[in-house]
Amino acid sequence: MKTIMVTGGCGFIGSNFIRFIHGQCPEWNIVNVDALTYAANPYSLSDIQKSERYTFEHADLSDREQLNTLFTRYRPDRIFHLAAESHVDRSI
Repeated sequence: MKTIMVTGGCGFIGSNFIRFIHGQCPEWNIVNVDALTYAANPYSLSDIQKSERYTFEHADLSDREQLNTLFTRYRPDRIFHLAAESHVDRSI
């Protein structure tokens, strides 16, 4: 089995991407890494939450030690970086 890691998987784009991959690629395990900021909705993935191929990790991408631990634990084959701040006033 391949393992993919998705950052920002509880956001709008990330959660839809995870749901799509979960349905289309049964040979992939999915690790969702999200800090659960204002833009996240962890309930958006409640339909696959109990899947053996889905794992959620509450983590901040700016915490290098935490990320190294996740990389060591899951050894992802691919990483999809979808974490972002979407409000203009926060990006200025």
